[in-house]
Amino acid sequence: MLSLISNKISLFFHKEKKILNVNLNEHIVKKLMSILKKIRKNLKNTLFYSILQNFFYRPIKSYSNCFGEDLFVLYYFSYLKSGSYIDVGCNQPKKNSLTFLLHKKGWKGLNFDISERCIKLFGLFRKKDTNQNISIGDKEGRVDSYIFYENCSMNTVNKEFSKYTEKSVSKEPLIKKIKQLTLNQVFEKYSIKKMDYLNIDVEGHEMEVLKGFDIIKYNPRLVSIEIHDKIC
Repeated sequence: MLSLISNKISLFFHKEKKILNVNLNEHIVKKLMSILKKIRKNLKNTLFYSILQNFFYRPIKSYSNCFGEDLFVLYYFSYLKSGSYIDVGCNQPKKNSLTFLLHKKGWKGLNFDISERCIKLFGLFRKKDTNQNISIGDKEGRVDSYIFYENCSMNTVNKEFSKYTEKSVSKEPLIKKIKQLTLNQVFEKYSIKKMDYLNIDVEGHEMEVLKGFDIIKYNPRLVSIEIHDKIC
């Protein structure tokens, strides 16, 4: 009788040990995956990674992020051998860019972004352009910029939009003060009389950019604006 009870107790502890080992293995795997994800995020946030991204980036046709908009822009201006552009919220010089194909064609322009790293990348890959680490809005001054990652396309100066991005990337932003000018001031500063192409991609800050721009006076041939739905 005692022998039977002893065997049952041994069997019970053997099963419990197996279950414990399985749970420990699952915990170790989850912990390891969590560490690897953090390492991956940290690597993607380095300047070296951004340089490699732009140096080795070889799209099949389009450099843009979603729908090949840059191909449409290139086709629209196919009759112009040279021209000029302003890219507000330019992000990266090649990857996801709507102006890089025009740049390759020989065009020159002005690029603005609130990410200091993105502007440094433009200095490396598009030296003939004028590249500025400032915000463009409806008035001159200093504004809060919400930087999640230096190469993040959803960095913004719009506080409400930053809450959406925070949920999306599961990360609190670094809030930095940054200089802001209006587009009208930019045109005056660089003595621009006309502009062929204006692109605005500013994550919820679009109306402020347009409020600071006399579109009738400067009359760009083509304007593209990225907009977001009401959730954003």
